[in-house]
Amino acid sequence: MLELADAPAFQHLVEEELRFAQHLLHGMAAADAELRAALRYELRKGQQRLFGALAQLYERQPILDAQRGAAHTAGERQANALEMLDNLLPRPLYQGLQAMLDAGRLRDKVLVFDGLLGPPAATETLPALVVHRGLGAFSAWTVGVALRRWHPQPATVAHLYLHLVAEGLLIQESARALLRQLPVLRPAAYDALLTEFPDVAALPMTPSPEASPAPGASALARVRLLKGTALFAQTPENILATIEPIMREMTFAPGQEIFAKGSLGTSLFIVCTGEVGIFDGPRPLATFHQGDFFGELALLDAEARSASAVAQGPVAAFRIDQEDFYDVMEECAEVGRNVLRVLCQRLRRQNEKMPPVAA
Repeated sequence: MLELADAPAFQHLVEEELRFAQHLLHGMAAADAELRAALRYELRKGQQRLFGALAQLYERQPILDAQRGAAHTAGERQANALEMLDNLLPRPLYQGLQAMLDAGRLRDKVLVFDGLLGPPAATETLPALVVHRGLGAFSAWTVGVALRRWHPQPATVAHLYLHLVAEGLLIQESARALLRQLPVLRPAAYDALLTEFPDVAALPMTPSPEASPAPGASALARVRLLKGTALFAQTPENILATIEPIMREMTFAPGQEIFAKGSLGTSLFIVCTGEVGIFDGPRPLATFHQGDFFGELALLDAEARSASAVAQGPVAAFRIDQEDFYDVMEECAEVGRNVLRVLCQRLRRQNEKMPPVAA
C-alpha cells in the first residue's frame, strides 16, 4: 500500500474514474451500435485503470487477484472476484465497480451510478466529449467514431484542428471528411475554424472513409476488413485500429507466386480482392477469396511454408509481418490472445476431422 500522504491523490483518481464511467454509461444509453461498442471497450479500459488505483489504496495482491478473476469468462471465477471485492472495498465503491463489471442491463448500471454519484452535471454530448479529450482519454477508433457523429458549434469547432493534423490516418480521415461537410452543413462553425486556424483552408478535404470506393482504400475500410475475418472477428475495432498501420498493401498478377512451399514464412496475408490458390506441388489444397486470410501461423512462429500460394487472377491483398505484429502485441497483449484463441479453435477442428487411430 502507498504512503498515507499519497492516498488523497489516488482517492481522487478513483472518483474521477467512476464519474468517467458514469458519463460513458449515459452516452452508451443514447448511442448507436457502433459507438456503443467503442464505448464498451473504453469502459473496460477504465475498469483496468480503476483496479490500478485501488491496488495503491488497498491490499495490492487481493485487488490484483480480484481483477484477474473479474476478467475471467467463467461465472464462478467472476463471482469469487466480486466476493473478494465486497470484503475489501467500502460498500458504495464496491457497488460502482460491481455495476461496471456486471453484464446486466445498461439502464440498471446507469441507475446505480446516478444513485451513488448523483445525476451527471449537464455537459457536452458524448461525441463532443470524445473529440474534446481525444487520444488523452480514448482510443483512436473511438475518436474516429465520435468524429463521424459530431456536430461542432462555432464555440467548439476548434477541437477539430488537432485531429485534422493527427499522425494516425484513422483519425485524420474522419476529421477531414467532417471538414469537407462543414461549409455546407455548418458554415458558421467552418468560418470560426478558419478564423482561428487559417491554414485549414489548404488541407485536402478527403472523401468520407465510409464511402471508400475499394476495399482497403481507407484506414476505416482496413479495420472493417480485419473485423470481417474469422481471425479477428471477436477482436474489438479499438484494438484492430492498432493493427491497421502495419498492414502493407500488395498486388499480384495472375499466376504470380505469393510464396513458395519451403520458403521461410514471416507474414500473414488477407485477401482484399481476387482469388488465391494454395497448392502442394500441382495438387490444389484450398482457395481463398475476399476477406479470407492465409499464412497465419507465420505471425507467431517463423517456419518453412508447408504449401505454395498463387494468385488465380489479379489479386490485391494486405500483408502483416511478424516483426510488426510482435511490436503491436507488446503494446496490446489482447491482440495475441485473440489470435491464439482462433488458431487453437482451428487446430481443434482439424483434429476432430482426423480419423481415429486404430488401437
